[in-house]
Amino acid sequence: MSSPGSARRLTRAHLVWAVGVFAYLCAVSGRASFGVASVEASARFGVDGTMLSLFGVVQLGTYAAAQIPAGLLLDRLGPRRMLVLGALTMTAGQVLLAFSADIPTALIARLLTGVGDAATLISVVRLIATWFPARQVPVFTQLATMIGQFGQAVAAVPFLALLITAGWTVAWASLAFLLLLSVLLVIAFVQDSPPEPEGAVPVPAARAGQMLRDVFTSRAAWAGFFVHWMCLVTVNSSLFMWAVPYMTALGIGAAQVGTLLTLNVVIMVALGPLVGVLTGRFPHRRPLLGWIAGAILTVTWSLTLLMPGQLTGWQLLPLITAMAVGSATCAVGFDLARTGVPHRAIGTATGMVNIGGFSAALMSVLLIGIVLDLRTGGGTATLADYRVAMASQLVLMVVAGIGLWATTRRSVRA
Repeated sequence: MSSPGSARRLTRAHLVWAVGVFAYLCAVSGRASFGVASVEASARFGVDGTMLSLFGVVQLGTYAAAQIPAGLLLDRLGPRRMLVLGALTMTAGQVLLAFSADIPTALIARLLTGVGDAATLISVVRLIATWFPARQVPVFTQLATMIGQFGQAVAAVPFLALLITAGWTVAWASLAFLLLLSVLLVIAFVQDSPPEPEGAVPVPAARAGQMLRDVFTSRAAWAGFFVHWMCLVTVNSSLFMWAVPYMTALGIGAAQVGTLLTLNVVIMVALGPLVGVLTGRFPHRRPLLGWIAGAILTVTWSLTLLMPGQLTGWQLLPLITAMAVGSATCAVGFDLARTGVPHRAIGTATGMVNIGGFSAALMSVLLIGIVLDLRTGGGTATLADYRVAMASQLVLMVVAGIGLWATTRRSVRA
């Protein structure tokens, strides 16, 4: 039977985890919102495909570039402070975008969103590694990333509904309010770690140079980087920017788009615990999970893009499911890095892995926009144009496969 003290600690751990997950859900809502608003943004700012993709590039590029600095700050300041700083920065971005009327202002708003977002997930992963036993960390990490992805459903359904019915300013202001609520909850309930036993000697903070060496010389961390890349490159480029325009070109209405994006999240959440259990039970097979997810994504994208004519929502369900598999498997990369570096560098390693899927998505978003403009000359894109443009991102899947093979051709130990 557990003692009252251990029961209280377990309850507190679950509370800290729940608040951290809510903060991540709010961040995902702010992150994914521009993807569902891309059609309205094109009309509001009068931009073409390349310029529209620039919004995604700025946000994703900032997010990816900020990962290592955010990880170093996380290992220094702790996850509670970083969650608060991240949410406040994202709030400023949503407010600025709500009232923006020109492209430079809107780009600055998405830059702030990317900076704030960079601090969120890695802080939640660090909280889990600190509050839970090692054998439970993969499952709670998977649950956190999966539940947090319901932020995509928030963007796809209530946010999109507000955008259509109440207008641009009200929709973005609602996201700012949601982020401020997460700040209040983090301040009230989150602690960096469980209380130390009496007489415990504080561990001095490691130097930034040492943490960077720990991370960038770790084969496991690099393997995690490429697993994350392989699982998320096509998923993020779609959900951040191109899913809605592509589905619109297929003749799918806004209501069906929202339903499909919500189904993506539901399937992802259902798969997450299974992937977490497999990660914990078979640590030496973690790269294999990445290969399986990558193969499912590549085959499904290829078959979908080769299907002639317009497609129904039901015909897109295999692709939606494949993207859910990728999202559910990406957290395997965090677990590879967590077990491959010293505890002092977990935050930095998590940030480095997170660069994988988001830097690749940045390249994919820009590549799709460039291909569209090359084919259309700045005119209206047809379904055939979208098929060619979306197929271009599969080149980045090949790059991820080469990187994962290079870092795992000898066994990466747990």
